[in-house]
Amino acid sequence: MLKSGTLKDKISTLSVLVDESSIHAVHALDTLMSMAKKKGRDEAIQAIDCLMNLMLESILPNRKLKYFRDQPLNDPKVSDKHLIVWAFEDYIKNYYYELLCVIETLSHDVLIFVRQKIISIIFTLFKEKPEQDQNLMRLLVNKLGDKERKVASKTSYLINQIFEVHPLRRLQIIKEIEQLILFPTANERALYYGVITLNQIIFTKKDTEVANKLIDIYFVLFTKLLELKSKEIRNDKNAKKNKKQSTKKSKEDDKTEHEDIVNSKLVAAILTGVNRAYKFAKVDHNVYESRLNVLYRITCIGTFNISIQALMLIYHISCEGESLSERFYRSLYQSLLDPRLCRSSKHAMYLNLLFKALKDDPKVIRVEAFIKRLIQICGHHLPPFICGAFYMISELIKKHPSLNYFINHPEDRDDDEHSVDVSDDDSDLDRGDKFKHSQSSSQINSRKYDGRKRDPQYSNADKTCIWELTVFTNHFHPTVALYAKQLLENISIDPPPELHHHTLSHFLDRFVYRNPKKTDRIKGGNPLLQPTVASEPGMVIMKKGTGISKDEINVNSEEFWRKRLDDVPEDQIFFHKYFTQKNEGKQMKKMKKESDKTTDFLDNDQDEDDELEDEIWAAMKSTMPVKLDSDLEDNGPAHKKVKLKHLPTFASYEDIVSLINKKKRKSSRRT
Repeated sequence: MLKSGTLKDKISTLSVLVDESSIHAVHALDTLMSMAKKKGRDEAIQAIDCLMNLMLESILPNRKLKYFRDQPLNDPKVSDKHLIVWAFEDYIKNYYYELLCVIETLSHDVLIFVRQKIISIIFTLFKEKPEQDQNLMRLLVNKLGDKERKVASKTSYLINQIFEVHPLRRLQIIKEIEQLILFPTANERALYYGVITLNQIIFTKKDTEVANKLIDIYFVLFTKLLELKSKEIRNDKNAKKNKKQSTKKSKEDDKTEHEDIVNSKLVAAILTGVNRAYKFAKVDHNVYESRLNVLYRITCIGTFNISIQALMLIYHISCEGESLSERFYRSLYQSLLDPRLCRSSKHAMYLNLLFKALKDDPKVIRVEAFIKRLIQICGHHLPPFICGAFYMISELIKKHPSLNYFINHPEDRDDDEHSVDVSDDDSDLDRGDKFKHSQSSSQINSRKYDGRKRDPQYSNADKTCIWELTVFTNHFHPTVALYAKQLLENISIDPPPELHHHTLSHFLDRFVYRNPKKTDRIKGGNPLLQPTVASEPGMVIMKKGTGISKDEINVNSEEFWRKRLDDVPEDQIFFHKYFTQKNEGKQMKKMKKESDKTTDFLDNDQDEDDELEDEIWAAMKSTMPVKLDSDLEDNGPAHKKVKLKHLPTFASYEDIVSLINKKKRKSSRRT
């Protein structure tokens, strides 16, 4: 078999020889190693796969191997058998290292399939045996920076599998990943997939050291990214001054745009990791305070979703201190006017952050300014956001009952600016009077609401009321109009709205008559890493891709149609009217169809009777005298002329009908 067999036969035979007695099959192991080193990819991969199985099943122990020189050679109890085994162990240790060198070479192969296969082999060896674990870990972590997305993604997944199987090795692997992503020449893919791997670690209460290490890595990355951003800004300024570089700008636009996208994803991944590790880390609060400037800079240069995550992290850090800072409230107040908020996919997270920040705010004037601006911008948003905002305002009223006065009480007219007519005769008004007049007008203006103020507590929101809320009572969406009326009438909004129930896609899903899925499975990833659905009072929920759930009423059922209009929820009145009218239209069509069938049936009977009358009339004419027949020719029916033999003058009706039937039977036999 070793000489004339196929490649699979040769490898199988060598595998059997090694499996029977590895210490006596050194020649077979050398043959497999020579096959693994060949340039043919198929033969090399099959040989490496065979060697991996042999190492795991029959050769490698569950400990690290030792060199011959590290054995207790001077022990008096050492025999020749010990020396043979130790020599073979030394041979296997060198042999295994040589195998890893071959694997490292193939891990840089041009073909993606070969690299993916080698990564799986490295993962299996690292997971099952401790021998050469440092080199195997280095080989595996380095593939996070592979140029192909599939290879890097698979590597990240395999490393997370190791975190679950060997939790005690997590800190060791994290340090290796840190060296990769903080290396000066690390590429963007290595940074991204390195952070993605780290932010998916599942923590327990005992993982304080791991969480602290990750927090340090994340903030170092933040600093590194901000330095790169500052360098790019300086380069752009220099490029504008340099006329030669301005001609190359059009060629570099695509590259810059790609880098911005990658950086935005990277910053979002880092913020996700910080938010997950923050609860389990025990870092001095002063350390966080020193890094708040980095987070505030991220809220200015990042995308809007990144800004929300950064503000969420700032909120958690600030809550550990005495109170939230004025800078945080200014940033949050300014974010309400960001035009990117309308297109954001984090509306639920943003509204929940607003509620958390405002419910415990001791300054009610600031809360009123936030509510005033929030209702002002609701006119530019879709119903899901508006419903969530109105529910949040309703919950804030429970926390701050004085807000009822802010909603229902009209504005004070005494604070309005009065116009004063000055005649030409008053030209002798001295400068002191002019100064007093201008000072009084400025004081009046200072008491009016100014929505352009940067700090919400100085916008004089307590001097106004929420008259913008009345516009939403006539909103096209029924739930928005209902919530607006409940706020004006001081009625609590219950239960908390699920924002996805008010989207256009959910509205159209109600017309798709399919049974809901039996189980709501989370697509991809560990379920422990998914956002929790349960929330505290005042929080809103946004689910994506859920469709119609089991608990929702089927609007296309007879049970729903027969409900009284007063018993139908506000957002389902449209469906009740639509399907009721549709059902009535179907019943009307059905009744009309049945009446048409009845009419057709009666018309057919009438035609048959007319034909029978024609035949009888013709038979009667044949029995009449010729003169009388000619007199009645014009009056009688002449559709058909039936030739019958003469009947008696006083023939009965039954005789005529029987004669006609006989005539029909004869004609049918001829045909």
